[in-house]
Amino acid sequence: MSDCIFCQIRDGKLPASMVYEDERAMVILDLFPIREAHCLVIPKEHAPLLEQLDGSLTNHLMDLARRTIMAQKRAGLAVKAHNIVVNDGREANQHVPHVHVHVIPRRGGDTLVTAFTWATRLLNVFGLARRRKRLDRLAGLLAEHFPEAAK
Repeated sequence: MSDCIFCQIRDGKLPASMVYEDERAMVILDLFPIREAHCLVIPKEHAPLLEQLDGSLTNHLMDLARRTIMAQKRAGLAVKAHNIVVNDGREANQHVPHVHVHVIPRRGGDTLVTAFTWATRLLNVFGLARRRKRLDRLAGLLAEHFPEAAK
C-alpha cells in the first residue's frame, strides 16, 4: 500500500531507526515514544487488522516482541516491566492502519508520566532531526543486544 507509512519504511522510502529486520518483519524505534526505547514490531506484509495475518506471522511478531524485551534488558536500560500493546482498528486508537505491536519499557513509578506522554506524544513534531540521531544511536545499541531466534 503506497500511502502506508510502515510500507514506505519497509520499501526504504522513509527513514526508521531499525533495531532488527528479517524477511517477515522489522523492529523499529517509535518516532514518538511513550518511554525511552519504545519499539514497534511490524510485519512486512500489509494488513490493517490482526485478524488478517496468519497464525505463524502473528506468532513471529510476538516472538520478536519477546526478543525486543530481552534486548532492552541486555543493553542495560533501566527496565523493570513492559506494556505490550496492539491497537487493532481506528476505534481502538490505531493511528497507522497496518498491524504493529508496541513494546513499551516501564521503569516503575512512571504511570502518570506515561499516561501524559501517551495522550500528547503526537503533538511534539519539533526537533525531529535531533530526535532521529538519538533514536539511531539507541537502535544500534539494541541491535547489538538483540537475541537470535530460538531454534
